[in-house]
Formats: sequence, structure tokens, C-alpha cells
Amino acid sequence: MPVYQGKNSCYARREGVYVRKARRPGVDTLAEAAAIARLILRDLKRGYTYENGTCRKVKMSKSLAVRRLNFLKLLARRHGAPRRVVEAVDSLVEYVLREWRLPGGEVRELARRMLARAKA
Repeated sequence: MPVYQGKNSCYARREGVYVRKARRPGVDTLAEAAAIARLILRDLKRGYTYENGTCRKVKMSKSLAVRRLNFLKLLARRHGAPRRVVEAVDSLVEYVLREWRLPGGEVRELARRMLARAKA
């Protein structure tokens, strides 16, 4: 079970919020990548996240955050996102790894719009 994306994700079950899927599982848009990056940064700040598959609470270290952020690049490629989206996701991830925050303006707004509340 995914950690961040979808109604059955760990985040939806444990936190009541999740990243909506634009079309299918994976990263198809910059908005999905930005929303997932936002939750990764949130996990890093609070010090814990959820384990993929089991949803057990685990420590969120900087190295785990780096691995998860870099995995966004792979997800964009693996799920057949258009080349422009892959390049935008690469740029986003590089920015987040350098600055440890999301870029302002439109990217933050895209991330905010992709987050949804899970029904109780």
C-alpha cells in the first residue's frame, strides 16, 4: 500500500489526508510530485513517517527523505509521464534537496490542490 497517494494510502488511513491521483497511481503531473514532496518534508520536520506496505510508524531521517524525494523522479519516468513533466519533477526534486522546502507560488498552490481529505 502506498504511503502518500490514494484513498487507501497510509496517510489516508492514519492522517485523514492523501495525495489525489491525477490519472493513475504514480507521478503523472508536477502537482502530484509537489504534493508528495510537501508530505515528505512534513514527515522530516515531525520526525516520523509510515512504512510502505505495512503503514507502521517509522523514524523519518534525512537519508530516508532523500531516497523518497529521488524516488519521485523514478516514478515520473516509470509511469510514462511526458518528457516536460519528467524534467519539471527533476527540477522540483533538485530544488527541494538543495533548499529543503518547496518553491513558492504556483508550485505550492499545485501541491495544496492535490491534497484531499479522507472520508471518516
